[in-house]
Amino acid sequence: MSLAASRPRIMNNRFVRALKWLARKPVNAWRSLPVRLILIFFASFIVISAATAALFWIFPVQGSPRNMNVVRVVGYPTIAVVFAGCYLAVRRLFYPLEDIRIGTRRIGEGQLDYRIPIRRQDEFGRLSQRINHMADQVKRMLEGQRQLLLSLSHELRTPLTRARLALEFIHDKEVRSHLEYDLASMERMITELLEGERLNTQGRQMSRSRVNLNKLMTEVLRGDFPNDRHRISLSVPPAPAHLSVNAFRLRMLVRNLVENALRYNPQDGKPVEVSLRVEDKTAAIRVQDHGPGIEPEHLEQVTSAFYRADPSRGAGTGRHGLGLYLCRVIAEAHGGAVEVASPPGSGACITARIPGEPRG
Repeated sequence: MSLAASRPRIMNNRFVRALKWLARKPVNAWRSLPVRLILIFFASFIVISAATAALFWIFPVQGSPRNMNVVRVVGYPTIAVVFAGCYLAVRRLFYPLEDIRIGTRRIGEGQLDYRIPIRRQDEFGRLSQRINHMADQVKRMLEGQRQLLLSLSHELRTPLTRARLALEFIHDKEVRSHLEYDLASMERMITELLEGERLNTQGRQMSRSRVNLNKLMTEVLRGDFPNDRHRISLSVPPAPAHLSVNAFRLRMLVRNLVENALRYNPQDGKPVEVSLRVEDKTAAIRVQDHGPGIEPEHLEQVTSAFYRADPSRGAGTGRHGLGLYLCRVIAEAHGGAVEVASPPGSGACITARIPGEPRG
């Protein structure tokens, strides 16, 4: 049998298989996007053909220029209306894509409670269901990790308390000093972990009060860094800056930022520059050191938990990569953000932007 003769038979077989598939699954078939698109274009073709035939039958154009003008006046708007209806139908068919776009953006931003509305049971509806199911799984996984972390942190406090009590019976001052340093480091890590997780889960309900930021920053530097005042330069607005913030968490943010800058600032170098600026009810707390800086590939990761650009930099410092992470979480709980910059040869500059009012 020649190739030309076999083609019609192949086409007939495909057509028969397609009809059998439609007969087996009528509901799913009519709900599928390809079938709906075919129906829309087929219906548009039928309407245009029928309207054209009716016009030529009602207004014969042979030898009648007047009828030709009537056909043009009526026919062209009819075709335009059909194409407009076809466009609106196709646009409505793909309307769930906007829901999916909004849903993926909000879920990607961390709003794991958001769910994409299921408007239809076609391919877009099934895709929305899969994305919602994925969000459920990610939320359960993160909640499990968070609960495990909180449980471990709470459970570690008991042996640490016993270790501190046992430390009182050690008479060797050098050994005791090292153990006290290690225990303090572990206690601080646990405190920062717990605080970070509390903010992640309860940041939206965080209490606020009207605070004088000038006074708060001055008190933090005087109270927490009494031996390093000569290494810190503070600049605040001349007028008191009152904003609605959580004072306890903001003290922790300022302390961590300054402590991080002092750690990498040269002992005999320029002082760490700490400044406060308030614009549009948003406080910008800027801390600039004059150390080695941060490589560009690490800028986006330095505020992640347990992240250190150079693991050797954290060795022996008692730090575990939680200080800047906690700063970021505190800023985000206020509705703000932490920005990290490190121009070549200028050290690291970290700016925390804290809105003075809750943002919806």
